[in-house]
Amino acid sequence: MPGMGMYTEEGVLSAWLRPAGARVEIGEAIVEIATEKVTFEVPSPAAGILHHVAEPGANLCVEALIGYVLAEGEALPSAVESEVAPVHQRRDAPRKSPAGDESSRSGGPLRASPAARRLATQHGVDLKLIKGTGPGGRIVEADVLAKVSQQRT
Repeated sequence: MPGMGMYTEEGVLSAWLRPAGARVEIGEAIVEIATEKVTFEVPSPAAGILHHVAEPGANLCVEALIGYVLAEGEALPSAVESEVAPVHQRRDAPRKSPAGDESSRSGGPLRASPAARRLATQHGVDLKLIKGTGPGGRIVEADVLAKVSQQRT
């Protein structure tokens, strides 16, 4: 998955725009990735035959393997199975967030955007009390604003 800016660390594979086994041209949109702020189409980095690795709905870290574009007759690398596992493990494996937050109410990692963290600190809101509506349940700015509004009423 390509990098999409200095604050974007992950995205969700929304949809493959071309089927597995399809011939694609360089620059042709092949996959749709949703981040907290935008959904965008990723162009093919090369011409060739498209092979999907990640599935729609997968939560992907930047630079995670999502698929291959191979030359006509070129075989998939033999290590594909071992390369697929980390993509799926990233989605389910517990880990600390970059800010060091341990976990949310669900027992998984507490994930919040930098803007949401700033707002929560500014308004004295505990992120552990917010249910995230962003990709993969991530807490986004709108979630914090909703909690702030709810506390004022």
